[in-house]
Amino acid sequence: MGINVLKLARNDLKEIYEYLSEFGDTPSEKFRRSFEKFCGTVRLLPEIFGEYRSNPDYRYHSIEFGYIVFYKINKDTNSIDVYRTLHSKRYIEMILR
Repeated sequence: MGINVLKLARNDLKEIYEYLSEFGDTPSEKFRRSFEKFCGTVRLLPEIFGEYRSNPDYRYHSIEFGYIVFYKINKDTNSIDVYRTLHSKRYIEMILR
């Protein structure tokens, strides 16, 4: 399956990477590798990660530094659509509406 990182998720990733870069190369690279590992896993096993409790349309997976990737399986295009990458301390239910 292909992976489409949608615009909001691209913006999230850019902001996260820029923020972590303020602490040096190691945190930002660790985050990048964690996201790439998620992509590799979900590409092969799209249903491996659970449905999000308050919005089962989304599946989710926790990655480095408390961030959570939210995605949907798009059976029409045979792809994974990554919608957001958010920190677990944010009010996620309001953001994912």
